[in-house]
Order: sequence, then structure tokens, then C-alpha cells
Amino acid sequence: MNVTVVGSLNEDVLVRVPRLPGRGETVVGRQTVLAPGGKGANQAAAAGRLAGAVAMVGRVGDDPAADRQLTALADAGVDVTAVVRTAGVPTGSATIPVEDASGENLIVVVPGANAELGPADVDVAAVRRARVVLLQLEVPLETVQAAAALAPGTVVLTPAPPQPLPDGLLARVDVLVPNEHELLHL
Repeated sequence: MNVTVVGSLNEDVLVRVPRLPGRGETVVGRQTVLAPGGKGANQAAAAGRLAGAVAMVGRVGDDPAADRQLTALADAGVDVTAVVRTAGVPTGSATIPVEDASGENLIVVVPGANAELGPADVDVAAVRRARVVLLQLEVPLETVQAAAALAPGTVVLTPAPPQPLPDGLLARVDVLVPNEHELLHL
């Protein structure tokens, strides 16, 4: 594989709102859209449409959301053979209010099966042979560290959601891609 993504697969619930609510405030949304998402799956789908040989390593539940996720990734040209279905746990989800005018958003993630992705799951050929491994923090940190340690090529990390990062992981990262909130946290 040229690119392997180790990370999250979520079913996103996008809610269009005239403006984002303040703390404790209720606003009325105008539209709800169910969409495939997760930082990892979004990266894989984009790379699959652009780069060709892309693999996804992750976990989904054994539910209809998993079927929708895997179909969307396969349709984007992503190899999903290293995505594991996890019985008894739902596929991850995210609720995302999006402001109409600015496109600004708030994101609340419920990890679901993403929390079950372990270091043993990343010890696969797709990681060991990748020229580029893309990582994010919507899966357990020890799994991200294991994938970075196994990656033979370039390691790209999106540090979201932000959390303290061990020096050993940062030493293995070639490209760090924080947004303004993550940069402030780092």
C-alpha cells in the first residue's frame, strides 16, 4: 500500500443550524444529515479518491452504521480488509452542529468500536509496507504509538482530539497537522 490510515470510523450526524449554540443554550436546527465520517475514515476516503492504493485499519461495530461506513470507503477505492467488526459494540458516532453562514462546527465523538482498536490490530501488512501512515487520536493512544513504531515510511499525525503526546511518539512523527485548538493544547 502507498497510504495506510490507522484510525476512527464514525457515523456522523450533521445538523445545520443558523448559529452555533452557546453553553446551555438551545437552537433550532433546519436539517439533519447522516454521513460516513471519523477523522481516520475521512482521511482514507480522500486519499482513496486521490492516490489509489489506500488501506484503512480500524474497528466498526456489527451494526448497519458499519455497513454504511465500509461501503462508503470501498466506493472511494479504500481497501477495508483490515477493518475489524466488533460484536456487542456500536460503530463510533459523532454529532456535529454546523453553522450555516460560516461553516464553523462543534464536534462530540462517541468512540464506540474505535475504543477497541488495539496495538495488535495494527500489526498488519498494510501498516508494515506503507509509504505513508496517517494517524489521529480518536483511537487509543497506545494503538497510535504502536502504528507509528511499525511504520517504515512517513508518519503523519493529526493530534485530535488533543491530549498530551509522549516524546517517543513525537519523535516518530514526520508531519504534525494540528488545527488552532490542537496547536494551543500542544
